[in-house]
Amino acid sequence: MHRRLLAMMTLVGVVATALPAQAQRRTTIGFAGGATVPTGLLGDAVSTGYHLLGTVSISGTATSPLGFRIDGMYNSLSGKSSGPDLTMWTVNGNIVYALPGGLAATPYLIGGAGWYNMKADEDDAESTSDFGINGGIGVRFPLSGFSTFAEARFHNVFTEDESARIIPITFGIVF
Repeated sequence: MHRRLLAMMTLVGVVATALPAQAQRRTTIGFAGGATVPTGLLGDAVSTGYHLLGTVSISGTATSPLGFRIDGMYNSLSGKSSGPDLTMWTVNGNIVYALPGGLAATPYLIGGAGWYNMKADEDDAESTSDFGINGGIGVRFPLSGFSTFAEARFHNVFTEDESARIIPITFGIVF
C-alpha cells in the first residue's frame, strides 16, 4: 500500500517538474473551508461535516493550461445514532487543467491521489492510513491582488473493507 502511494506521489512530482517553466507560471498559497458530504456506507455512519484546507499551487500558462496543486485537508464528521465522530486528514497531489474561460472566471478540472488518515472518536480506536484518489471541478475568480475559488470534488479512499467516499464542497482564497 505504501509503495502505491510512493509511486503515485513520485509520478505527480515528475509531471509537475516536467511542466514547462515560463514567466507566466505563478506559485500561490491558499486557504479554504466548506461542507464535507459523506456518501455510501460512510454516509450511513456519519453526518455532513466540515473541512479546512490549505493549498500550494503552480498555475498553468496560456500555452500550457496544466498546473499542479498540493492540498492538505482536515475533515470533521459527526456520528449518527450516537455513533462515533470521525476525523480525516488528507494530503493530495493534484493536476489542475484550466478550461477556456472568460475574463471574470476560470473554470478548471482537478484530479489526483494521496494519503488519507481516518480515526473514529471512540475508546481504543486506532487510526488508519490509506491511499485514495479524487477528482472534481471548480472555478477561480481573479480579484485585485488575490483570487477566490469554489470547487466540488469526489474523494474515494481505498480502505480494507469498503471504500470511504466524501464530497467536499469548498470555498477559498489564494494569494
